[in-house]
Amino acid sequence: MENINTGSRVLIVDDMRVNCMILSSMLYSHGVSSDMAESGRECIELFKKNHYDLILMDHRMPDIDGVDTFVQLKSLFEENGREVPVVCHTTEAGRENINLYKAAGFADVLIKPIDPKELLRILMTYLPGANTDRDRENEALEKKHVEEELAKLPESIQNIEGLDPAVGIVSSDTAEDYLDVLRIFAGSIMTKAAEIEDYFNKGDYDNFTIKVHSVSSMSRIAGAVGLSDEAALLENAGKERDIDYIQEKTPVFLTHYREYHDRLKNANL
Repeated sequence: MENINTGSRVLIVDDMRVNCMILSSMLYSHGVSSDMAESGRECIELFKKNHYDLILMDHRMPDIDGVDTFVQLKSLFEENGREVPVVCHTTEAGRENINLYKAAGFADVLIKPIDPKELLRILMTYLPGANTDRDRENEALEKKHVEEELAKLPESIQNIEGLDPAVGIVSSDTAEDYLDVLRIFAGSIMTKAAEIEDYFNKGDYDNFTIKVHSVSSMSRIAGAVGLSDEAALLENAGKERDIDYIQEKTPVFLTHYREYHDRLKNANL
């Protein structure tokens, strides 16, 4: 992407390799190279050996957590006479701690699962040589387009509880396409909810994780951001085999998911 300095190098720090690989792939799509560290200690060692323009740091890691690693990095910044922006990435559960992360000195915060547009914002803001004027122009044009398409939606859609049509328009591009997405989303709810409940009751956490991942992706495209975040947290719990969390949160999630069926049905979808 011409607005981004493709000569930049980013260090990704996350103890889950799959998260590192996803972020690395997203950076590569913008022409930005990256290295991956799966622990705080590995992060420190790589930073001592290489030059980085930005660090993306998971806040929860088993050996040294993100905050403690950041404290060590700040000492290295002082030694080198050069400070590198460090962005904390955390799950939805960590959103309430954003102010604490920034108070600790993190330049910014990314919420997992990472929104590609949010990652682009981070790159445009913190990588050297980014064309922020052009970025602002693009954002203004996109905002105008979203507002125009939102105005085309029926009022019944705009007032559905828990639904953010603006997010759906960004994903779908037009009001017409967004309505098609909502129809597909609404038509799949009861079937997918029954499948998730069945896997949950059987203790089949592999298929449970696959299904809640699907719901998380589809919900975000539909603009049901809160529901998407709930599903993403369950997906992460499934990957980490946090059975206590799954047992506690799944019944509530299924209730919230099925409520969307009635809300969309009442809006004639």
